[in-house]
Amino acid sequence: MIDPAAASWRIRTAVLLAVLIAAALGSFWVLQIMHTQNNAVQDQPLSRKPDYYVDNFVYVKMALDGTPRYSITGKRMEHFPINDSFTVDTPFIRSLDKTKPPMLLRSDRALIEDNNSKIHMRGHAFAERDPTARSQKLTVNSEYLLLLPDDDEVTSDQPVKIMLGESVLNGVGMVANNAKLTLDLHSRVNGTYYANPKK
Repeated sequence: MIDPAAASWRIRTAVLLAVLIAAALGSFWVLQIMHTQNNAVQDQPLSRKPDYYVDNFVYVKMALDGTPRYSITGKRMEHFPINDSFTVDTPFIRSLDKTKPPMLLRSDRALIEDNNSKIHMRGHAFAERDPTARSQKLTVNSEYLLLLPDDDEVTSDQPVKIMLGESVLNGVGMVANNAKLTLDLHSRVNGTYYANPKK
């Protein structure tokens, strides 16, 4: 004779076991679906097209202490997710650090990359630094300038024309450090240099 209590306990145990097995299989199935979808997303190539753009923008880079370092304005900025870079039409960059000589740069277009640490300025690139107690006014013209904001430095591997006060210098390749007020020309240097007039 079958004990009713024991039979009831066996039925409840079997039902509970079936529910647990179904839940485990369901969880495994959901995980497999999610894993397959994640792999499909990762396998998709990143688009070379911009994912967003901004017209007539103003961007201000802040220092860690909350003071403004420099600003970038332009007609249009586009972001490219494939390498997290930005292109800018008619960029205008102005330094805002009060502890360093004011400097501005402009060009026809720019490419910003490496987490905003490199700004490639191309087409009628121009840089200007105001005169200081230690240096005359500096202007630089070239078809290409590379701004390194973290180093406060402007470089070029292209022909450049430099005006330092009334002096005019031409050369190929340049490094100008705004913080140290230094200027180096690499090769084919020629021009006319006027020493600072005596006071």
